[in-house]
Amino acid sequence: MRRYSIALLSLTLVMTVASLLPMWFAPTSYHAFMPLTVLYFTAVTGLQHYCSLRSARKDPRTFIKIFLALTVGTLFLHLAVLTAYMFSHLHTALAAKHFLITFCICYIVYLVFETTALVLLVRKNNK
Repeated sequence: MRRYSIALLSLTLVMTVASLLPMWFAPTSYHAFMPLTVLYFTAVTGLQHYCSLRSARKDPRTFIKIFLALTVGTLFLHLAVLTAYMFSHLHTALAAKHFLITFCICYIVYLVFETTALVLLVRKNNK
């Protein structure tokens, strides 16, 4: 778990710096939600991995059920957050568009990271 935490914090640091770059290079396209989106995905990904890890240690047969439930639950959580932000910022279409792009990039990056971490975990448990 320690190795995963270090990797997650490293990814978060890289993504936070990347989300702050528009502040210096394109100030008109920077919004305060960009670093907060990264922190949101870090918290959700860390919690999802912790729950998956606990279920894998208890009973490998229930790991699949819990993993699928967590995946569907986080997908609906992401959709709810995305929908709430988009509907609450209809008057500022540019900010909503930037949020959508930032959210999708973070979703893909953290999805690849979490999938890779879980594949490594399953391989390690099978050996």
